[in-house]
Amino acid sequence: MRGVPELRVRRDELASCELVDGEPLRDDLAEGEAQLLVERFALSANNITYAVMGDAMGYWRMFPATPGWGRIPAWGYARVLASRSPALTEGQRMFGLVPMGTYLTVHPVAHSRGFVDAAPHRAGLSPVYSQYLSVDGEDDDAALVLRPLFGTSVLLDLVLSEAGLRGAGTVVLTSASSKTAYGLAHLLRRQPPLQTIGFTSAARRAWVEGLGLYDAVLAYDRLSDLDVPGRAALVDFAGDRALVRRVHEQLGDALVRSILVGFTHWQAEADKEPAPGPVPEFFFAPDEMVRRGRELGQRYASAWKHFAPVAERAMRVERVTGGDELVRIYRDLLDGDADPAVGHVVSLEPGSST
Repeated sequence: MRGVPELRVRRDELASCELVDGEPLRDDLAEGEAQLLVERFALSANNITYAVMGDAMGYWRMFPATPGWGRIPAWGYARVLASRSPALTEGQRMFGLVPMGTYLTVHPVAHSRGFVDAAPHRAGLSPVYSQYLSVDGEDDDAALVLRPLFGTSVLLDLVLSEAGLRGAGTVVLTSASSKTAYGLAHLLRRQPPLQTIGFTSAARRAWVEGLGLYDAVLAYDRLSDLDVPGRAALVDFAGDRALVRRVHEQLGDALVRSILVGFTHWQAEADKEPAPGPVPEFFFAPDEMVRRGRELGQRYASAWKHFAPVAERAMRVERVTGGDELVRIYRDLLDGDADPAVGHVVSLEPGSST
């Protein structure tokens, strides 16, 4: 049987991608193995970060590919098709990282909330990336898109609120149209009198303003208009070091903390000139997830109840079923041209590539 079509990209040239037949349906599972069918997965700028940081953070190791090529991880739902492991039974549904559109063979070890993939190539990766959670019923597509993104928003809110603002009364967020950024802006608005300022492209400024989540929204070409009363903190989702340096220079002594999170502007030219002021800190969400454990789950559940109406208003979900459409959306995300008001959920079937 043909495998489900799968997206693969050149690790040294992310714009070069192709659809190939992925792993086929197997009838030769070894003892301790199980095979899952990827039912659907979310596609967002988050996946671009995984690709950009594939070598540095080990993301390419999750799903090995032929030399020179990579399989970008995506958060999705998968169903157990066959199992020769006591940790899984056929028909179970799981949530976790999956390849974009194929069957997936795992070496499951039982976990209190699902299983951990103990495949040798996963050794040394953050346990967050190898853990799969049991899913009861059909979770909605909006939650699939936003669960990992808003989870990062919740973690950032915790980090900033636990004496992390260092007296700052303003938080400046770059790439303000990104879902993780406006999720954080929503959470920060619950901490009055804290002020939030979002930076975005001129083309997206009106849309970001319409979210009603930022106290002010500025286009990148108006950075000189940035003026804050008192102290400020920067949370950067763009990954553009030149932009970070310019914000540091504009805020001067008012800037007390700078946190680097994402890479929506991954194609920005390298900037080796150091930024004045506080040294930018790289935020790695999995480390915080491991440290906080169950506390995060409880905090997320509570925060999601308040954010769900915002998500429903801010994002519409579009289903993708064809391989060619998957490629188009991937390239739009890579080029920064994807519509921020859309969340994409992909569900491929054998033969859906053209």
